[in-house]
Amino acid sequence: MADILKEKLEERRKKGKLLIPYLTFGYPDIPTFLDLIQICEEEGVDALEVGIPHSDPVADGPVIQTTSQRALEKGVTPPLVVETLRKERTALPLIAMTYGNIVYQYGFSRFAQDFKDAGFSGLIIADFPWEARHFEKEMEGYLSRVLLASVTSSPARIKQIARESEGFVYLVSGKGTTGQVEMEEERLREVVELIKEASSSLVLIGFGVNSPEKAQKLAQIADGVIIGSALLQVIIQEERSPQRGFRRLLSSYCQALDKTS
Repeated sequence: MADILKEKLEERRKKGKLLIPYLTFGYPDIPTFLDLIQICEEEGVDALEVGIPHSDPVADGPVIQTTSQRALEKGVTPPLVVETLRKERTALPLIAMTYGNIVYQYGFSRFAQDFKDAGFSGLIIADFPWEARHFEKEMEGYLSRVLLASVTSSPARIKQIARESEGFVYLVSGKGTTGQVEMEEERLREVVELIKEASSSLVLIGFGVNSPEKAQKLAQIADGVIIGSALLQVIIQEERSPQRGFRRLLSSYCQALDKTS
């Protein structure tokens, strides 16, 4: 069965290292969120990770937790995500990032079909390990299931994740939550090598990629990077009108990766 997300990203990888920003759906409000998607398109990012707000985002640091809580307070729900993005289409590949309870309550099959119809190509369930794949058979053929690998995992587990993951392997850069990790560059290199030995998966590094300089360094190790908390922090600071500051910072990340072969 075709892995649509992987195909899209591999095509973009031919042009350079991959950059995937993270935005929390509906934060700071839906019109501004849609503006930020448009900026991502204009700046030439390769895909967009869209956080589906959750009341207990255990993998996320304080920045993403803040944006999720504020989005929930404004009435954001998974059906609203689908309704909005069905109407406001983007050319960017979209990857939903959420937690198991949301997908379970929505219904695996219904979630996969609805989110695909809304333009999503991939799905990350942050609190589901790869062993949980048997829960998601109903989703096959709709969304590529992206798995997270950790630098703390055993070589055998890393290779298993590499073989099972679709779209790409999301490599968590170190110990901690989003935006707050301790990185070991040499260990990251070792894990990327293990993944590449076991599969043809693309590898993107996320969690704690908090400056263009760090993004550039990490992109030399892997196929690209995912940027979340650093971008959201700008949106929080300039909540009433974050577009200009967001574009400025995103552009600096794009320029940094353009210098990385």
